[in-house]
Amino acid sequence: MLYIVDANNVAGKLKMLGQDNFDLKLIEIFKNFNQNKNKEIELVFDGVDMMGDRRAVDDKLSVVYAPKDDFYDSADDKIVEMTERYANRKDKEITVVTDDVGLKKRILKIGERYNKKINLEKATWWAGELTRIDDAIDEKEELENKQINKINQELLKYWE
Repeated sequence: MLYIVDANNVAGKLKMLGQDNFDLKLIEIFKNFNQNKNKEIELVFDGVDMMGDRRAVDDKLSVVYAPKDDFYDSADDKIVEMTERYANRKDKEITVVTDDVGLKKRILKIGERYNKKINLEKATWWAGELTRIDDAIDEKEELENKQINKINQELLKYWE
């Protein structure tokens, strides 16, 4: 299954939009989230230049910045294009992650046109899952720091 994610929409749900390098932070969160899940995920962000950009983070996660030109107004246009491209493939099951009502309508029309079921999942749900995973990672790191401090305290007894 391929997940095409409206990354700005998820970032908005996580209250990250407007933060410096929010895209890099979100990419890292998705990378941690997907470590043991092995989902094929394409994060699609709004772009800032005419060329756009695409890069692989690892073998299951890639990032797409939509071009900013006469054809692409936003990441939504790129998500529609990608969905249409994959809708042609019988071997590819597609899920689009967004809470954007207008984008959902466009995606459903593609499914009708190609007679293919395209799954829709809420960005709100994904934001909750990502937060839960990210919090668990923070707790693990905090636990490790507590363990380190305990060991250091025990060692200080011998050094004094």
